[in-house]
Amino acid sequence: MVRQDELPSRSLSSRSNSLRFFKLQGAGNDFVLLDTLLQPLPSAHGALLARRLCDRRFGVGADGLLLVEPSQVADYRMRILNADGSEATMCGNGIRCFARYLWDTYSLATDCLTIETGAGVRRVYRGQGNLLTVEMGSPRLRELSCSPTLGTSELSGVEILAFRAVHTGAPHLVLFVHDVEQFPLETVGPALEYHPDFPDRTNVSVAQVENLTQARARVWERGAGATLACGTGACAIVVAGALHGLLGRKATVRMHGGDLQVEWREDDTLWLTGDATLVFEGMWRTDAPIE
Repeated sequence: MVRQDELPSRSLSSRSNSLRFFKLQGAGNDFVLLDTLLQPLPSAHGALLARRLCDRRFGVGADGLLLVEPSQVADYRMRILNADGSEATMCGNGIRCFARYLWDTYSLATDCLTIETGAGVRRVYRGQGNLLTVEMGSPRLRELSCSPTLGTSELSGVEILAFRAVHTGAPHLVLFVHDVEQFPLETVGPALEYHPDFPDRTNVSVAQVENLTQARARVWERGAGATLACGTGACAIVVAGALHGLLGRKATVRMHGGDLQVEWREDDTLWLTGDATLVFEGMWRTDAPIE
C-alpha cells in the first residue's frame, strides 16, 4: 500500500487528452504501463485504452496494458488487459515488468513486493541485474472431455506426443511436439483458443523437450496472438512436462524472446524467474479527452 507522500514528483501534461506511458518488456513479452497513482483514469476506459495503446501501427504497440492501482491487501494492485481489450487474471512476464517499474520509479528499499492480481496476491523478489523471481501460486489441472485435435483440421498430419490442460494463473492447453518451429501455431492457436472445451477461451502452449531440464516453446496467447514469450505458459509447460515424465520439476523454457526458469517446488508452488526492463517512456496524445 503506497502513501501519497511517497509518490515521485512528475510533471504531467495539463492536457486532459494526454497520458504518460511506460513501455517495458520481459523476455520479449512487451507491455504499455499506465500508473493510475500518478494520473487517475476512469476504470471503464481500460478496454478502449488497451486496444488503442497496444495497436502496433496506430498506437504504442504491445502485447498488453498494465495498470498500477492501489490495493487494500497488498503493496500494489496490477490489472492487465490484453491487446484486444479483454482482461486477464495473471501474467508472469507482465508482473515482473510491473514490479520493475515500481522499483525504478518509487525507489523502494524492499527486495520483495506483494502485488494483488486477479489470481490472488503474488510476491515478486528482486534478483541480480534485470532478473526478478515471481511466486506464481499452485497450478490447477483439469481433464479435457476430448482430444485437442477434435474439430481442428489444421492439426491433420501433426503428431501430438502429449497434451494437458493446466491453469497457472491463466488457462493453458499444453501440446508437446517433435518440432516446435514447424508447428502451425498461427492457424492452430486461434482454432484451439476458441475450442468449445474452453468456454472462457485458452492460451495454447506448444513445447519441444530437449532434455529433462530444458524445452523450447511457443505460445499463442488468448486476446494477444503469438507472442515472443509467456510466463504462465512456461509454468504450464513445466507442470505438464513433469506430470508426463518429460521434464523435471525445475527447467528452463526457451522462447523466441528469451529464457524463463521455472521451479515447481514440493509444496506445490510455482516460481518463475526472468528479466524485465524499461524500454522507454513517453506522452501519448489521444484525439479525444480521456474523461
